[in-house]
Amino acid sequence: MHSTAATMTQPLTLTHGGALSNLPLFLALDAELFAPLGLDVFAAPLDGFGSTAGRLRDGSAAIGTTGFTQVLADATSPDPLVAVAGSGLRGMAVLGRRGATLKSLVGATVGTFADDPMQVLLADVLAHYGLDGRVHVRMMRSLQAAADGLEQGEFQSVTTIEPWISFLRGRGATLLSDGTDVWGPDYPDTILVARRSVVDTAPDQIEAAIKLTTPKYFKTTFDAALDASTKQPGMIDQRRNQEFILGRAQNLKDLRYIKTLPTADIFDWTMLNEVIAENADLYGSLKLKSA
Repeated sequence: MHSTAATMTQPLTLTHGGALSNLPLFLALDAELFAPLGLDVFAAPLDGFGSTAGRLRDGSAAIGTTGFTQVLADATSPDPLVAVAGSGLRGMAVLGRRGATLKSLVGATVGTFADDPMQVLLADVLAHYGLDGRVHVRMMRSLQAAADGLEQGEFQSVTTIEPWISFLRGRGATLLSDGTDVWGPDYPDTILVARRSVVDTAPDQIEAAIKLTTPKYFKTTFDAALDASTKQPGMIDQRRNQEFILGRAQNLKDLRYIKTLPTADIFDWTMLNEVIAENADLYGSLKLKSA
C-alpha cells in the first residue's frame, strides 16, 4: 500500500477525548487537511466523559483517539478496536487540594474516571504508596466536575489530564503523582484506534489519518493549555509502548473490566510502519523495527 491519497468514500466519523494529546487531530480538522488526502471527515462532538469509548464500541465512529485501555477492554468484541498509532505521552496526574500529601488521603474521597487510564493510574499509585483500600474512590462524570469537586472540597484528590492539570495547579492544587513515579517517563496516554473491520477493508483511510495525526477545544485558559503543551508531548510512533499497554491488562482484570488478558493482536502497526517508511527522509537514519 503506497497510495498518497485515500479514495473518497462515505464520510469517515472520527471520535476523540478532551485531553491535550488530541491536539494533532484538532489542528488537522481546523486546517482542513483531510480533504486533500481524499477523506471526508466528520469529528463527532464530545458529549461527555466516556462518549468516545461508546461511539467506538457501538460502531458510530470507526476511528479515533482514546485512552490506551480501550483496546484492552475491547479485545474480545466481535469487531475489536486495534491500536494503529500513538497520539500523546504522559499528561495524567493525581492532584490534591492545596497542601495535600499522599498520606493525608487516608480515609478521604478521591475522584477518578471509570474504564479509563486514569483509573488504572490511580490504582497503581495507591498500591505503590501503600494506600490501596485506605481511600474512598468515587467515579466522576466530567473533567469540569473533577475540577469543581476538587476546588469545592467534594474531593480531597482527583485524577485528571492536561490541560486541566496545569490549570488546577495554577489555582493552588498540589501534584501528588504525575504518573512517572509509577509508570516511567514516557508512558502513553491516548492512542489512535480503529475497528478491525476498518483496518482490514479501508487501510488507506487509516494511513491518511495517521499522516495528519486550538484552544477552542479546551475549556481551560489559553495560558494553562500553553503550559500543558510542554508536559504532554504528542507522539504518533508508540510501537515501543506496546508491552507497557499489554502490561496494564492485569490492572483491568483486577478492576473487573475484563476476564481474559488480551494478546498482541490488539495492535496493528502495519499502516504506521508504511507511513514512516514512506517518509524515511524525515526520520534521518531511522531503522524500522518489526512490530
